[in-house]
Amino acid sequence: MTKQKRYDVNSLESENEEKTGKERKWSVIMATFVAALGPLTFGYCMGYSSAATTQLEINEDNINSTQLHLTVSEISWFGSLLNIGAMIGGPLQGFLIDLLGRKIALILTSIPFCSGYLLIGFGSNASMLNSGRFMSGLGVGMASLNVPVYISETASSGSRGALGSVNQLGITSGILISYIVGFAMNWRWSALVGAFPPTILVVLMAFMPETARWLMAKKKEEKARKNLKWLRGPNVDVEVELDEIRLTLASEKGKFSLKEFAQPGLLRPFIISMTLHFFQQFSGINAVMFYCATIFQKAGFDKQSTLVPIIIGAVQVLSSAVSLSLVDRGGRRFLLITAGISMTISCTFTGIYFQIIKDSPDSADALSWIAVTSLSIYIVAFGYGWGPCTWLIMSEIFPVRARGTASGIATFFNWFCSFILTKTFSDLLLTLTPAGTFWMFAVILLLSVLFVYFFVPETKGKTLEEIQREFEAKGKKGKGMYRETNV
Repeated sequence: MTKQKRYDVNSLESENEEKTGKERKWSVIMATFVAALGPLTFGYCMGYSSAATTQLEINEDNINSTQLHLTVSEISWFGSLLNIGAMIGGPLQGFLIDLLGRKIALILTSIPFCSGYLLIGFGSNASMLNSGRFMSGLGVGMASLNVPVYISETASSGSRGALGSVNQLGITSGILISYIVGFAMNWRWSALVGAFPPTILVVLMAFMPETARWLMAKKKEEKARKNLKWLRGPNVDVEVELDEIRLTLASEKGKFSLKEFAQPGLLRPFIISMTLHFFQQFSGINAVMFYCATIFQKAGFDKQSTLVPIIIGAVQVLSSAVSLSLVDRGGRRFLLITAGISMTISCTFTGIYFQIIKDSPDSADALSWIAVTSLSIYIVAFGYGWGPCTWLIMSEIFPVRARGTASGIATFFNWFCSFILTKTFSDLLLTLTPAGTFWMFAVILLLSVLFVYFFVPETKGKTLEEIQREFEAKGKKGKGMYRETNV
């Protein structure tokens, strides 16, 4: 027999403040860092091509070598196929996280990751290498969607920003590790090393909990209560959080339909997320990271072209670590705006540097510090702003029932933009010149700052249910939001 019950959001928030006992931290931190093995492998995939392509590319020194080498065209596809795989992996994972759950779907990312690196490591021709790169990309797309969702649904509202930023910390750590391994080993051994993190992920993730929100959506309330107890601690009253999840799910009737994207409560967050993904990629970050060694060669660091990115990678890890403490204090909007301004200035000065050395080649060595400093600031700013916050906001603003589908489409779009930019980056350098290319990025970044300032709401300190209700409230234009619901 169903029971008629009226839920009031203000009373739920008051009860939330009166929880008995102190929330446990170590359990949710453990779950977060185990899940972060996914973005660590994601980052390793991104950074892998930087050192590997310099070893694989045919040049005067190795043209007669019996080792496997790739042509310029094959090198271009080797870098770009990661994006194509990720474009498919995102929507696929969006389907899997709703069907199988966040935990099982995350474990499944190990299949394309491991198979991809084994194909590259033991590859005997360009087709095997490209197939491995595509499979790795499939895992990247799956992990880039799932991990932010898993973390956002397991973390409490007060720590969701910091823990969500661990996703970006994992990516930057993976990039740094790939640079170090690529500097110390050849491309085959570097690929085999890349298969270890996803293998460890399978083992450790088996002991981590499924998210309560997915379990509640699947009518597994007792399991949700048990998992939430493990995450929050035995002395915390999890019923308040369960009630809030139940309230939100009760307003979502029937099976999710694509027609719901026309509703303001979903359309507005969807447009915001898609636009943020566009600006993230067309800021030029993946083009910079995929061809980091090449950019530094152009800047005059021929002999240190693989060593300098290691230093940049270390700085990027530190900037990602800084964002852990800033994102729940300054907020998402603050980090996006300040990072966008910093990146705009960096790209402007990088463009000025390339223009100067074009007009006066002899000044390249004397002014090389401009390129290094500018790109360092750019990567640091991305590491604390547009890197973590784009994925974090995506994981926060979609309603539970649409989270898999909407996140899948947004992830596809992110990697589609990455593919377009990565595949055309060399052409941009030829057509616009390096100076013009970085000035183009500067203009795009300036527009991104204006977009965030005028259109992106702050989500700091709010529960996922509160964020959803705020978007729905804007769409209902003053109509009553809450009604009596059968539970």
